[in-house]
Amino acid sequence: MLCRSEVKATVKLIDKSGKVIDTTQIALQQRSADTYHERTFLSNVDKSVQYYSVAPSTTKGDEQALFLTVHGASVEARNQARAYAQKDWGHMIAATNRRPFGFNWEEWGRIDAMEVLADAKRVFKTKDDRTYLTGHSMGGHGTWYLGVTYPDQFAAIAPCASYPDIAKYSRPEADKPNEGKAHFGMIERGAQGGRTLDLKRNYLQSGVYILHGDSDSVVKIDQARRMRQELGEFHTDFCYYEYPGGSHWYSNESVDWKPIFDFFNRHSIPADSAMNRVEFYTASPAISATNHWLRIDQQKKAYQVSNVLFDIIDNSISGTTNNVEMITFETGKLASKNLKSIIIDGQTIALNGEKEITLKNTDNKWTVIEGVPTTQKYAQRSGGFKQAFDNDVVFVYATGGNKAENEWYRNKAAFDAETFLYRGNGSIDVIADTQFNPVKYKDRNVVVYGNASNNKAWNKLLKNAPIQVKNGEINFGGKQMKGTDLGTYFVYPRQDSQTASVGVVAGTGIEGMKAGYANDYISGITGFPDVLIFNVDMLRSGIEGVEVSGFFGNDWSISNGDFTITEKQN
Repeated sequence: MLCRSEVKATVKLIDKSGKVIDTTQIALQQRSADTYHERTFLSNVDKSVQYYSVAPSTTKGDEQALFLTVHGASVEARNQARAYAQKDWGHMIAATNRRPFGFNWEEWGRIDAMEVLADAKRVFKTKDDRTYLTGHSMGGHGTWYLGVTYPDQFAAIAPCASYPDIAKYSRPEADKPNEGKAHFGMIERGAQGGRTLDLKRNYLQSGVYILHGDSDSVVKIDQARRMRQELGEFHTDFCYYEYPGGSHWYSNESVDWKPIFDFFNRHSIPADSAMNRVEFYTASPAISATNHWLRIDQQKKAYQVSNVLFDIIDNSISGTTNNVEMITFETGKLASKNLKSIIIDGQTIALNGEKEITLKNTDNKWTVIEGVPTTQKYAQRSGGFKQAFDNDVVFVYATGGNKAENEWYRNKAAFDAETFLYRGNGSIDVIADTQFNPVKYKDRNVVVYGNASNNKAWNKLLKNAPIQVKNGEINFGGKQMKGTDLGTYFVYPRQDSQTASVGVVAGTGIEGMKAGYANDYISGITGFPDVLIFNVDMLRSGIEGVEVSGFFGNDWSISNGDFTITEKQN
């Protein structure tokens, strides 16, 4: 029975003492669960309420398919869902990217999409092996990106009016003046997760259907033809169709194209136990670590592509790794194989019925270790700097400095929170350092605005960090960097938590604080390593003002890290 009615609700604003400050009435639109509607959930990024839209299946019951659709720029999720006719064999789920523009389906847009996918699977009790991905324009890019990043999550993908790489599509010439400069490589590595073509062999795990109007003047047909050529070199399960005369949007068939769903219906995700070969590429375990029965826990070089190729041959898992320092095999998922050994990079490791085994590479020799050490970098906490801005993050600003310092840090924290609000529909707690209590904010990420001289929470969070910032000086692993014109962004593990991180936005003086005024880190396409130290010249000359950039080692040390350092010219 179709239900369309209005429900009146009273909203009360109540202060901490329980006193009602104000009340108002709002009207809520009630919809039947079997027609187009919206659902909400709490995001783990900031515990804000987010929504997704649903075009539910016309068939009752569980164990149906799920189609995740990701929208284009300026398109609301509710409009995205309504571009599709309801299907009789699955639920259409439209994520939000946390705004109609959002984060290009990278960074927090990626997190939103995967949180929506998990919540929709729970609500609708869909079949895990019948999960599909599609999207249009910016969402076509999102389809390429999410599909290559999480290849074991989707049986088939269908990018429409798409482009594969947002940075190279939107500003292909912009970075050329910086290529070859000392710190550009580190910053570029911080954005490696968005280089879809560097991970393209992950598409082998999914069927691919490419749809594009041949008269598209917004996203040129060349983008689709390039992907047809790329896939044609190695992929054997993809379809390609140019819609004759089709513009960027030529009707709902721009996304709701019957051959796409026929293609989807012919595909399913193999069971873990049926995967006798796993070939997997990742830019960072912080973004994507797991594929069927293996997990890449650590890289040798952070934010450079890691890849593995393993086959199950007789009673062994046998294969090779590249840029992998720690790896876990979930052998319990392969119990039926009666596995006796793992042969990794030519070295044999005996198995004795373990359900999970973790191996670490030291001096080119693999050894068994007792699980992943959470004090080190691992999938849940690996950096770079932008990873500090999730996990129910709280911003903590300094109050222990002079009037100008306190005002600047308070305004900077508010500016970043408001930027996250309008770009990503976020709701971030912003508190003074005097309000920060490690127990009250247990296991939450923290971004510290201020340094050891003025932020009273510094020693509670960063006392033992290898980078220490105070007025007039940054100590970078024993290297003294003097001056009041230095600024820094860096991420470091929260010492009282196995999962939470601490981000730092700090300066050594008023000039250094102002050098860090921009907040390009709240963006879906910018690259940030673990650490950036820069001087005020960065405002005028960009990358030329960077003095230190790079990544901590897997033990979160500077000595085992990978850094580029240039001396400040006086």
